[in-house]
Amino acid sequence: MARRRSQQPAAAQPPAPMVDANAANASSGYFFAGAMVLIAALIPWYFELPLNFNVNDREFNPLVFVPVVFAVIGLYALLKAIRDTLRVRKFGATTLEAGPAKPGGRFEGRLRSSRDLAPSGDYVVKLRCIRTYRVGGPAVNSTAGDKSTYKEELRYEEKLVVPRGSVQPSVGIPFAFAIPADALPSNGPPVYERQHGNVRWILTVTAPMPGVDYYAVFAIDMRRSGQNN
Repeated sequence: MARRRSQQPAAAQPPAPMVDANAANASSGYFFAGAMVLIAALIPWYFELPLNFNVNDREFNPLVFVPVVFAVIGLYALLKAIRDTLRVRKFGATTLEAGPAKPGGRFEGRLRSSRDLAPSGDYVVKLRCIRTYRVGGPAVNSTAGDKSTYKEELRYEEKLVVPRGSVQPSVGIPFAFAIPADALPSNGPPVYERQHGNVRWILTVTAPMPGVDYYAVFAIDMRRSGQNN
């Protein structure tokens, strides 16, 4: 006679640790900066624009400032990418170990750095909910000829200060947040996305350090109650 297999449900597995987005942000920043600089270089060549910035000249073309704008955007993105790279080299990777995040629940865990930290001030752990919405323009989420303006709305923010003297490098930086019952579920990455109604939850940890300050950012998957992970 065959034995009956146990019908007990499998125990829920805790969420896998997450690594901060500094390295990924640096890579995407270099790519974006390169694309902006390339566009800035191709515009004068493609449209045969003379590099004449004398507004009093009769042959002056205002479009000559368009590649300058792209170049400035590329330079800004490059500086941000370099900053993220310096953070990765100085602090290594920061890992987030936390339980599930659900509206009306308690979101808690620890942040562990792969390298020992000696900040000159306290750690600040911040949890934010940001919603992107559209202002003006044609139909929502349209792409062709879309002249809409997208803005960000801060729907939730809570800050927790962790004294540096209370943190043990081997244990990590503890945090705990009480999530409101009416919190919006997340449906987007931790980057700006031009999509009406996009909601993202972001967890950051900062601390003053000599040179580049310590900083790590994570995308938090905020689930509705009863929603599967």
